[in-house]
Amino acid sequence: MYNQFMLNSSRGLVVALALMGACFAAAQNPAEMKTEKAKLAKLEKSYVSAKAAYVKTPKDAVKKRAYITATVTYGTAVMNSGALAPRQKYPRALNLYREALKLDPKNKEALENKKMIEDIYRQMGRPIPK
Repeated sequence: MYNQFMLNSSRGLVVALALMGACFAAAQNPAEMKTEKAKLAKLEKSYVSAKAAYVKTPKDAVKKRAYITATVTYGTAVMNSGALAPRQKYPRALNLYREALKLDPKNKEALENKKMIEDIYRQMGRPIPK
């Protein structure tokens, strides 16, 4: 039992350290930071646009799918961004995944990434952001 716990903890720690390392590496290069921020801004604009279109016509299946896709895509970019600090990106990504899961509870990418972020918070002994 203890060995299984240590194995799971080690995997989560490796994931957390890899994510933090990617952030640190990207933060070292100002040109990459600028590119990353531009990418995030573009994805945020797509997300906001898709959400607005869906809110206007919530029964339109195409707009619903576009909104879910834009939300998950933006959430993943936020989660993996080297331009954002962990205190900014993980709560934001978690909220985006939750938003997508309200409309598509079986969305694989949103489910997996939501769980990963929550596991990281648990392993750090910190409360999961609401």
